[in-house]
Amino acid sequence: MKVSIDRNSLVEIVLAAAAATEEAPYLKLTAEGHSLACEGVSPELAARLRAPAGVEREGSIAVAARILSRLAVHLPQGGIELEAEYPYLTVRFEGGSATLAGADPLVVADFPAPPQELVPLPPGSLALLLAQVMFAAAREGDGRPALTGIRLETGGGRLYAVATDGHRLATASLPWEGRAAATITRRVAALLRELSRRDPEGRLGISPGRIFYDSAAAQVAAPLIAYPYPDVWKVMEEMPRGGAIILPREELLSAVARAEAIVPRGGHIGLSLGHHGLAVAAAAEEGSVQTLLPGERSGTGNGLSCRVQPSFLSRPLRALPPQAEEVSLTITGSATALRLSAAAGDLQVEHIIMPVLVA
Repeated sequence: MKVSIDRNSLVEIVLAAAAATEEAPYLKLTAEGHSLACEGVSPELAARLRAPAGVEREGSIAVAARILSRLAVHLPQGGIELEAEYPYLTVRFEGGSATLAGADPLVVADFPAPPQELVPLPPGSLALLLAQVMFAAAREGDGRPALTGIRLETGGGRLYAVATDGHRLATASLPWEGRAAATITRRVAALLRELSRRDPEGRLGISPGRIFYDSAAAQVAAPLIAYPYPDVWKVMEEMPRGGAIILPREELLSAVARAEAIVPRGGHIGLSLGHHGLAVAAAAEEGSVQTLLPGERSGTGNGLSCRVQPSFLSRPLRALPPQAEEVSLTITGSATALRLSAAAGDLQVEHIIMPVLVA
């Protein structure tokens, strides 16, 4: 194997493969056609990243993941030449070279075979979907392993991404012609989001027990979370109607930020829906603040109010794309959930947020 590649391209594929498969001791480098691929396979995740390269001689070699990733980040800018003469990999750069002990490529497990059909995704859609919901998933160690993942489901010609930690529920959807009913880990979701950002053109497929993602620059295969996911659709269907108001997203975000600045960490802010609009308020020993936001009203009831954790509103508001200029906020009562909805083109987003109950 002998190949030349830009330093930044090499660092990108090596670090992505190493981070994705951190339990794997080796990464496999393969020079083929007009690209260099870096591949890692672990029990949780298999990732193969590609970058354009000048291939003088095709071939492959396995290298210790820790050493290769640590060396890559300290290489100087410019062109890098990689030459494998088993059992060594020579890395040449401006002003020097490094020689790494290699191994037979067979030490890296076989990359899982994808399903026969991988369905194209709308450009950049996976990154957009996952960004709307990932922050709502439960954290590791919370004792709710089924809720630590991100749920992908299809229905009505749309692909839904869903996440919940029991206190909030986030859903986002876009049109898609495939079929899915799978729960992936947060780690896999983060990798897919990043890969979709780098290369918007991708395809997705589900086989029994595994998810597959494919693009010109990357392939990912990962096992699914086996725990059954809760029926979040029933929760959404059973929500009371309440009163709703349509507001400019940036104005609501600014009002929430002002209120959040007043309360101590972990504190709550107040929302009150009246004839003149939505009041966003907060009070603490150090001071208080209130913002009245006028907007288009619908639904029933005035004087509806509740208290919420400010981050449960600010995080989804910040995650929305710039095209989502308006949002709809529905308050159902002081002890029942509120709904935050938005749309941008084909993207539809909904957040169900449980209020803070104050004795």
